[in-house]
Formats: sequence, structure tokens, C-alpha cells
Amino acid sequence: MASSLVATYFLPLILFYIWATKSQSSSNNAATSTTALPGCNASQKPRGLSFRDSSLGSDELKLLDFVLLATVDGRFHGLNRTTGRMLWSMDEPVGNSQEVGTNLKQLVSSEHAGLRKANDFFLDDLDDPASTETYIIEPQSGVIFVSPADGKREGPLHRLPFTMQQLVDMSPFRMDHRTFVGRKRTSVITLDLASGELVEALEPEQQCKEAFVKVDRTEYHVSVFSSGQVTQNLTYASYGSKGIDKEMQYHWRRTPDNFYHQSTPDGTLLMFKTDEKEPFHSFINLKHPVVAVFDAVSIAERSDPLLLSQPKPALSDLYPSRPRELRELSKQDEITWVGRVGDSLYALSQTTFPLVVFSQLPKLPTEIHEIDDLGDGLKMACTSLNCLTGPHRTEAATMSMFES
Repeated sequence: MASSLVATYFLPLILFYIWATKSQSSSNNAATSTTALPGCNASQKPRGLSFRDSSLGSDELKLLDFVLLATVDGRFHGLNRTTGRMLWSMDEPVGNSQEVGTNLKQLVSSEHAGLRKANDFFLDDLDDPASTETYIIEPQSGVIFVSPADGKREGPLHRLPFTMQQLVDMSPFRMDHRTFVGRKRTSVITLDLASGELVEALEPEQQCKEAFVKVDRTEYHVSVFSSGQVTQNLTYASYGSKGIDKEMQYHWRRTPDNFYHQSTPDGTLLMFKTDEKEPFHSFINLKHPVVAVFDAVSIAERSDPLLLSQPKPALSDLYPSRPRELRELSKQDEITWVGRVGDSLYALSQTTFPLVVFSQLPKLPTEIHEIDDLGDGLKMACTSLNCLTGPHRTEAATMSMFES
């Protein structure tokens, strides 16, 4: 099912990759993978681009030749910033950390009363919209999208005016006959950037503190109640650098070397260098989409690297030679891609993940998702997770949509 979706919706973008890759293939083939992180040898200094930026609160900074990636399944991956080669990945066994790494749960988890895991159909009374609408969360942003309550695939997703974080802060919160009850918890992950191993999996003699970073994992849990029953259980987690100066992150609006990393829904990560005539640099494939990218910066005042969330450039910076195509894309309906990780759905909006704009919307109507009226108020609807995967038109939700 997943492979057919990629072939259907991403064929034009894949062809675009091939076109862009031709101009870069010769130079990328000669690239070699080198780590740019500090080693356990005190004489080994981290390699990278030195720069000065007083707005970041320090005059002595160095952008390390390393990028930390997080995929929607909750795992981390280390990338060489210059060559675009993978240094390590939690998708592959790394020392003692593989078992611990698998305990990093996916960033979005949901239990939907009206959805099944298998690709099948069932009869359901659709009189209560709250029992059939599906809440889908976007990783890292916490934005919530709601699928059509009538189960029609061609209907648009509606973007709620509240994020998971806001619902937790307002908990308990009532909207019409729905009640949202939430909580949150934060845990700290200590990661060795040089090897990709979690520190709790390392023996003391194996630890290399110069490359340790602490990453906050904040989890938000929201239960949706309707008519006294739980209709949805939603869990969303986000990664952030431990103890980061918010003002420093605020001023990190561009990268000093003009390298940027953008993911597509099929797990392809594209790398761009926006100060070049043709910014496309290279790409790699991962098992799941990348939902968070962190730049690593060395600061004179601290021994451990600092992680900053990488800013997102405009599409016009990534594809400066294709203004006409971008103008046409900007006129189309807003698109949100719905994917599946495990037994949960997640959303990727074109606002947070710009390359989603290249997705092709399905032709309407989509026969497999049609709802047939069988009389007596009973209707047949596709209720599996796979029924909702793929690109969707998106609209902002209004409060009237949730009134009985």
C-alpha cells in the first residue's frame, strides 16, 4: 500500500530529483565521510566553520560538520554536513545502544475508536460525528488535523485552532460536547554524537563526554471524551536541546554555511546549499520521514556541543531557477500528507514540511473510499488506517464545525 502511494503521488517529484541529481552526481561520488565532532583525545579539536554572531550571545562559535536528524519513529541519525553521508543511524546496530534505541518510542501515537489496523470495511452508525472523526498530529509542531467525520476520503482535513501543547495547558478543556483532558512529562536523553549511542548503554570507559548532548523529549497526552466515552487517545512527543537559550534559538534564522536539509513524506532527505546557483546538493533515503533537524554548534564557554533547530528556508531559495512552477504550486489548495508509523497516523503539512507541496492530490472521487447508504441509517465506510494515508486538501477548522 505504501509503495503504491509513493508511486502515485510522488512520481513527478521523483523525476524532479533525477533531473536535479544529474548536475551533482559527479561531485558527490568523490565525497568521503569524515566526522567533525570532538573526540576523546583532548588534542583533537572539532572541525567546522568558525563564525561570529553577537546576537547568539557568544563571539566565538564554530558550526560543526555534523547534523542530527530525528525521524517520526523517534530514532536519531547522524549526518556529515559537508558530504551528506550518513555517519551513523539507530536503524542499524550501534554497539550496545540498539536495544536501548528501540525503546525510543515513535513521536506520534494514537488510538482511534473508529479505525481498524487492517484494510477492511465495516458497518457503522455515523450519527455521532465525534465517534468517527479522526485526530491526526503533526510531529514537532503538535498541530492537530481532523479527518471528515463522514469517512469520505475526498473531504478536506480540518486544522484545529489548538495544538497538543495548548490542549494540555488548557486541560480540562471543553469544546461543544467534546472534552479534552491532557498531561505532559519531560525526560532527558543523553546522546553521544560521535557514535550515535545512548549514554546509558555505554560502559564508563567507552564514554566520550566531549561529544555528549542532552536532548529533552517532552511528551503530551490528550484523551478526547464524548458522551462519557473516550473516543481518542493521543500522544505526541517533541525533541529539543536541553537547557538551550531561547533567545539564541530565536536568532538562529539562517545557517552560516547555507546548508539546509528538507524531508519528503517517503523518507527522502534532500540537502541544499542556497548560496549556489543550483542549490540542490545531494539526497539520502531513510526508512521514515525526518521530522526534526538540528545544527551542532561549538561554543567556547561550554565543553559539549549545542544543538539548534535548523531554520527552514523558503522554497524560492531551494529552487531559484523554477519561479513559474513555484507560483503555480502556490495557487493550489493547501496540502497535508497523512502517513502511518506503526498503528498510528501522523500529518506533514506544507507549512512545516515545504516539499509536501509537490504531492499530487488524488483524483476525485476515489472509488475505494466511497460511502454507500444501505438504508436504516447504516453506511459502509472505509475505516482502516490506510484509508487516510496520502495527500489531503486542508482547511482551517471553525468552531461551528464542532457544534452538534
